[in-house]
Amino acid sequence: MLQPRPHLISKLLIAFLILVSCFISVFGYSDYSSTTKYCYSCMSEDFLLHWPYLDEVYYRPINFTDHCFKIPPSANIGTMPCSHSMCVTVIEPRILAGQHIGNNIIRGCFSGVFKYGSTPKSQSQQVLDTSCTRMPAHKLLPPRLAARSSNRTVELCWCAGQLCNYYPSVAINHSASTNVIASLFIFLVLVIFTTFF
Repeated sequence: MLQPRPHLISKLLIAFLILVSCFISVFGYSDYSSTTKYCYSCMSEDFLLHWPYLDEVYYRPINFTDHCFKIPPSANIGTMPCSHSMCVTVIEPRILAGQHIGNNIIRGCFSGVFKYGSTPKSQSQQVLDTSCTRMPAHKLLPPRLAARSSNRTVELCWCAGQLCNYYPSVAINHSASTNVIASLFIFLVLVIFTTFF
């Protein structure tokens, strides 16, 4: 029968510290332990080009980036406190010559994104998951701009959890789960190696 080496505890501790550092490098570290809720805060880079006009409608996000749509784990997406409101995501279709060519996106705390427009109402008191609705874009505009806006619609999604406004980003969830599996596999190999070799 194989016997563990005398320094098993110290080797297991080293393996555990390596696992913790893997998780920190995979997910990054932010202290969200306080009662303050946070939301992702970003806009597609296209919005920066038109900011003098959009400044009348929106508050400035933490950053403008084309990573705002998919939120890859390596991207540094800003966050903002959102204690008294809901996190939101606005998906605005980009149309060129009548063709849909992609989406622009806005993420943030409702009260920190829109200068006008009413907070979305949910059916229940507590918003437990992401809810979305299509709505005319003019409902988010000040009256003088709404009167002459087009009939385009946007998708407005809202949620109440910590950093919950990552929808519709599939990449963040898929990549995170893949990295967790890889980290656990590395940890298991290290435990076996340090125990018996």
